[in-house]
Parts: sequence; C-alpha cells; structure tokens
Amino acid sequence: MDELTLVERLRSEVPGDLDVAAAERRWRDRALAAPAAPAARARRRRARRPLLLSGVAAAACAGVAATVVATYRPADPPPPPAAVAALLDQAADRAGADPVPRPDQFVYQDLIELRRTAGKGRWYQDRNQSWVSVDGSRTGLVRLKNSIEAGPDEGVPPDGDSVLKPCGQVPPIERPYLGDVPADPDALLRLLVTEGDGPRAARQWEAATDLIDRPAPPAVRAALFRAIGRIPGVRLASDSVDAAGRHGVAVTRTRDGVREELIFDTATHRFLGTRDIVTRSSDQLGRRGSTLFSSALLRTAIVDGVPKPAPGAEVSDC
Repeated sequence: MDELTLVERLRSEVPGDLDVAAAERRWRDRALAAPAAPAARARRRRARRPLLLSGVAAAACAGVAATVVATYRPADPPPPPAAVAALLDQAADRAGADPVPRPDQFVYQDLIELRRTAGKGRWYQDRNQSWVSVDGSRTGLVRLKNSIEAGPDEGVPPDGDSVLKPCGQVPPIERPYLGDVPADPDALLRLLVTEGDGPRAARQWEAATDLIDRPAPPAVRAALFRAIGRIPGVRLASDSVDAAGRHGVAVTRTRDGVREELIFDTATHRFLGTRDIVTRSSDQLGRRGSTLFSSALLRTAIVDGVPKPAPGAEVSDC
C-alpha cells in the first residue's frame, strides 16, 4: 500500500468537521493528565462530554496531520438535508405566532430533566420551574424539585428556590430571557460561533442547544430554529421521545460518540425537549443506543408576577 493510499484511508475514518491538530493536542493533554470530572452546562447542567479518541484513532490523526498538514484542509461537514430546513421553517412559523410579552411581565417555564446521579448512577428526574423577567430589571425565581433524596456523593443539586437578581450589564446571550439576541438567522449564527471552541459548526450547534429551551421573544425563537437548520452536519430522525414520554421528530447532530436530539411535535411543530443517545459504545458513555440525558419543556406562559420565595431561598445573579 503506498503512502497516499494509507493517508486517504486513515483520513476517511476521521469525521469531516474534526480539527485534527486540535484533537491530537487534546488527546495528548488528556493522556498525560489525571481524569477530570466533566464540566456542567451553566444553565441546564447537561454534561459536556470530552472528545473521545482511542489511541489508534489519535495515532491515525497524528499521522494524517503530519503527512498532509501543508496541503490538506479538513472538509466541512455536509449541509443539512432539505427536510431539516423544511421542518425547522415550520417550527419557526409556529414559534413566531406566539404572543409577545410586555417588558414588565415574566415568562414562566416548567421543564423536567431525566439524568443519572454522579454520571452513571441511578436515574432521577428534576423539575425546574422558572419565572424570568422579560426586560431583566425585575427579580425572578427558579424552583427546583428532585424526584429522589440523594446521598452526599451522588452529585444531585438540592431542592429549593433561587431568587434571580435583576440582570444589570449582562451580555444578551447570557441573560435568562433572550430579548436582545438578534432575530435574524444569519446574525444569530455569527453570534453563536463566538461561543465555545472547536470547529465552527460544532460551536454553533453547542451554543444553539444551550439556548434552545431558554425563554425568548417569538421572533428570536423563530430565528434560532432557522439558524439551526443551516448548521452543517445537522440531520433528521423520524422518531424520538422526550423526558415526558412524548414522541416527535428530531433534529440531530452527532459528535464524540453521542447523537444530540432536538425534538419537535410531529403535528404542531412545537419544540418538545431534548435527548442525548450514545452512538458508539465506550466505558465512559455506556452501550450504543442508551440514553444519557433527556428533557421536556412542559409549559411556557406569560405571567404578571412571581410566587413568594420559600424561606431560606438562595439569591443568585441572573
């Protein structure tokens, strides 16, 4: 086998949107360092997964990078099929027809999440109710209730209320209510790519999934759905199920051995929730086809006030 054929074969086994040089650096850093607990998403605590590379795959990446670094540029992932854009256009039209809250009002959301204690322990459900100020100038509330009484080493956040202070000078994309985020898909994609690290499409998807269940004006939610439909590597799954057991069609993107799914009602095209599915068996993630996480957005409503916090409620920044 000649060298060029070997390089082409090795390269075909590496995902198209993988930054090969960065992947090699991350693999080497992780191989030399002690294992670290995965960081948590700031708002919904969905576990971020480290890049998974076997020693063989890393060596292949390194060999490809060393051989073709001067002449080869990794190909972008393929554009989404037309069916993805069609579904998300319908979801955007549905979201864009929702009522617009006044600046002095709040958006109430009732969200449930299914997760496992300490990563791979027993399953539990948490219910996250939130009352978020539309203009960010008023005090909001988050109320968390878990389905289990957790032990001290299970890593389950405690039940209780958290008072959200007014936002002040907080970047629009970090606010609980996305009122100042661009309502244009192209502008939104330019904003999403500034978040996180890694390949461009991966950064956009990661940021979009962090925003997907956050309250927003109808025009912003519509723009977000249309923006997701333009991210390379996005695909469609005909059936998925959210944390409440509701079935729907899913917009998906696979990375690091996990398929991340954004689930929409088949008939109404309303966003239902999310699910993460293992696509490649490993000791860290478990068996192929197993669920790592799921969520369900049960209710969203515009309200005029916030319940009284429970005694001893924590106070947190918006």
